[in-house]
Amino acid sequence: MKRWGWLLVAPLLAGCSQVAALQQVSGVPLATAEIAAADVLVAQDVPLLKAPNCTETATGFTCSGTTLDGRPIAVSVSNDEQQIMTITVDGRQIFTGPVQDVIEQAGERTP
Repeated sequence: MKRWGWLLVAPLLAGCSQVAALQQVSGVPLATAEIAAADVLVAQDVPLLKAPNCTETATGFTCSGTTLDGRPIAVSVSNDEQQIMTITVDGRQIFTGPVQDVIEQAGERTP
């Protein structure tokens, strides 16, 4: 019976390790910006052809991607302690807020 118990618990542990892995990555600002941008786009049902890819600039990060129907996605993240992220799709702003808030909300979601 104990063997079967582990089979029931294993999927729950896998979900926890995914959140833990995300939290480890969140210490790297460039990767964190990419993850946060993708989380916002998915949460807002933006169909992605190319997820935003970020590069570092003197003022923070800039990221670009493409929607499934070819519209440009632009992301900018400030290089300060708050790391405010702004996302536009085809020139229309769809999100502005701290990167850390997005990462924390993603960690709180249940799989």
